[in-house]
This record gives sequence, C-alpha cells and structure tokens, in this order.
Amino acid sequence: MLQRWFGAKAHSRLHYLTLLFFVVGMVCSKFLMSMGLLFGSLNLLLEADFRNNLRRLKENRLVHLLLLFYFLFWFSLLWSDNLKEGFDQLRRLTSLLLIPIIIAARTLPSARKIEGLWSFFLGALLLTSLVNSISYHFFAEQLHLVDIREMSLFGSHIRFGILIGLGLSFTLWRLHQNKWYLLLVFWFLFYTLDSQALSGVLTIVIVCIGHAISLLLKRRKWGWIMAIGSICTIVILAVANYLSEPIHNRETCPPNRVSMALEWQKRSTLPFEGRDLRGQLLASTLERFVMSKNGCASASGVRALSPDEIHLVELGFADVREAKGGLQARLFGLRYQLQHSTNPNDHSLLERIEYWRNATSLIADHWLIGVGVGDVTDQMQSRYEQRNSTLRPDRRLRPHNYYLTTWLNFGVFGLLMFVGLLLLFLKRQIQYGQLHGLLIGLTFVFTLFIEDGLETQMGLTIFAFFFAFYSRRVVH
Repeated sequence: MLQRWFGAKAHSRLHYLTLLFFVVGMVCSKFLMSMGLLFGSLNLLLEADFRNNLRRLKENRLVHLLLLFYFLFWFSLLWSDNLKEGFDQLRRLTSLLLIPIIIAARTLPSARKIEGLWSFFLGALLLTSLVNSISYHFFAEQLHLVDIREMSLFGSHIRFGILIGLGLSFTLWRLHQNKWYLLLVFWFLFYTLDSQALSGVLTIVIVCIGHAISLLLKRRKWGWIMAIGSICTIVILAVANYLSEPIHNRETCPPNRVSMALEWQKRSTLPFEGRDLRGQLLASTLERFVMSKNGCASASGVRALSPDEIHLVELGFADVREAKGGLQARLFGLRYQLQHSTNPNDHSLLERIEYWRNATSLIADHWLIGVGVGDVTDQMQSRYEQRNSTLRPDRRLRPHNYYLTTWLNFGVFGLLMFVGLLLLFLKRQIQYGQLHGLLIGLTFVFTLFIEDGLETQMGLTIFAFFFAFYSRRVVH
C-alpha cells in the first residue's frame, strides 16, 4: 500500500527504521522499543505480502521453536489459579511474539545497512554510557544517585552492562577497519569495571575470550589457545581463593556505641539509630567503616573520619575498600557477604541465594508441570512464609534465575525446551560461522543463571531481537 505513495522501497525503509528503533530503544528508550513493535507490525500488515512472509517464517526453525516457547506461556494458564496475573505476564511477553515475526518475516538488510545498524547501536551505547558516568561521578547529589547501580539512568544496570559487552564485540570486529575504535574498546572496558555490574563483567569476559580464540583458531595457534584456558583457570581459582579468605579488622580499643553515637550526631544530620541513604542500619554501617580503617568503634574513631568519609558512611559504604569503586570493590563486597551470611537483606548475592533456595524448594513440589505463569509470584511469596525466610517482605522477589523461573512456569519439559532452544541457537551460529551470534548466545546462556532476563521489556527486546536477527545467516 505504501509503495503507491512513497515508492517501491517504502516498506524496506520502514522495516529498517523499525530495526533502528529496536537497537537504539533497547539501549535507552522504552518508547522507541514500543514504536518498533508498532511500526514493524503495521509495516507487515500494510505490505500485505503474506505469502512470502509466511514462507520465510516456515523456513526459520529457530523462530518456530521460539514461538512455540511463547505459546507455552498460554498453555500454562490451564493450571494457573491467578489468571489476572497470568494475562498480565502475557501482556509483557508480547515482544517475544512480535519481534521474531517482524524480523524473520522479511529479508535481512544489505551488509552495508547492517553495519549502519550496529553503528547506531554503538553510538547509542557511547552517548548513554557517557551520560550515565558523568551524571554519577559529577552530579550524584543533585540527581540523588546513592548506589552504583543507579548509574544506569535509562534502564536496568544489569542489562545495560550486558549491552555494553555486546557492543564491545562489534567494536573489536571493527578494529581492523579503523584503529580509532580502540578508544571505544577502552571506554567500554572502563565503564564495565566502573559500573560493577557482574553480568556486564561476565559478558566482557565472554566477548574478549571469544574474539581471542577466534583469531587464534584462524591462525592455528593451539598453544596460545591452551594458554588462554590455563590463564582463565588460574584467574577463577584466584578469585575463588580471594572470596574465601576471612576479613580481619584489627580492634585498637574496646567498642563504645554510646560515645560513637554522640560523636556521630556532631558530624552528621542522619540519626545514628536510623538508616543510611541505602536503607541499611546506619550504626552498623558506621561501625564497619571505622573498623575497616583499623580504627576504634567509639567517639575517637568517628572523630578521626574526614568529611568525605562521613559522607561515604551516609551513602551506605560500610568499608573503606568498597568506597574505592571498580571491580575490586565489588569483589570485596561479595567476599564480605559470603562471610556474613546470616542476614541476606540488602546484599545482592545473599538475596539471590535466598531467591534460588526458595525457588528450588517450590520446584521440588511442582517439578513436572510447574505452577503456571500466573502463579509464580504468589507461590514464591507463600513459600517464603512457609520457610520463615529472613528476607524482609519488600525483598521477597522472583527467582532471578531464568532457568528456575522457566521450570516454575512450565515444569521440567518447558525447561528442557528452553535449554534446547539456546543450544540449537549456539549450534546454528557455529554452522554459519557467526562469531557475534555465538557470543550473544553464550552471553544469554550464562547471564540467565543470575538474572530474570526475559521478565522486563528491555530484557525481552534484547533476547528476542538478537535471537531472531541471528537465526539466519547474517552477512557483515
């Protein structure tokens, strides 16, 4: 229809605009993601080339399986009690249905246009990461940014970290074209370490190792490949050893909370018996911070703190080593959590472990068909109560592991189907020789262990877009 008014390439141009909405929207705009769904769907309807569209869909086995996985959510309504929640979940899952159809029903753009697509993707990542970093490091007080996770202003810090890692893959690929991309490589690496998003770090590791091994395989440098494997093993063992080492703070005098409280009120407007800006008990935060400096948990220890350190305590930094920032601070935080695991509240790793324990306890009773898409939240909350979980009610969340979430939704057969879908995607990327697609698939496989990647619009768009785009042979 549009061809009559705007020429023979009208639908192709509109389809390319749709792809641009997706690649930019997943980085920084829910509005653009929604517009991509709207424009893409309308374009298919107005073009009315249903025979060719259906033919392309029939030829794409990966998309078949992805759409079948989507319809499992509908099927699980049969044993869901909370249909209202179930239909609300299905509404959120619309992207998982429409995006694969929009992308797979039409031919991929030319190699030149695909490169243009990734240029927009990298540009959006660069601008957004710069805004995030400048806002957090220079305007945190004005913007009320307390935690490093709040540095991601346009969406989830976890998924943005993953996107930065995927952007690094495209950047490394372009190094042979223009050495100036090396600056972008360094920036993406710096941002990932600075943001402390473990999913982002994991993605960066996957991408860097993947590109290195790909280059070495082409040159048949088997010794170097074995060396990379050995280095990775050593690093993993070193990190595990670091996390297991006990944290020792030297007590220089007997603790005195009364005098510490009196001195604190002279230095800060936040009440000693209240909470810091992260919502943690301020008295505990202050005591840990003072002790981390081998100071005295009394008036003298508080008196020795500089104004900047007082502000760090107010912001919720409980150890001087955590306040240094970067990956080292994140690892130290994990180390502390593992050694002080009695109270999981406000500790991301301990909270996740409790989510997983709760989910696996529920799976043990519903392993065959799960609880249904509508009942996951209700059943998780009920199981928290049954287990007398130490998590506060506001911290009792869903599993934060998409494999466990899938098992709860559909049971063991749904889980096996999802795992098979991911493995088939990886196999197809190897057959096509698509390094980007392989690294994206590996990123999905590993990051979904520590987050519910398909439970938000941003996560769904990332997964559905890249899965559908690389379900076919892509010419770069």
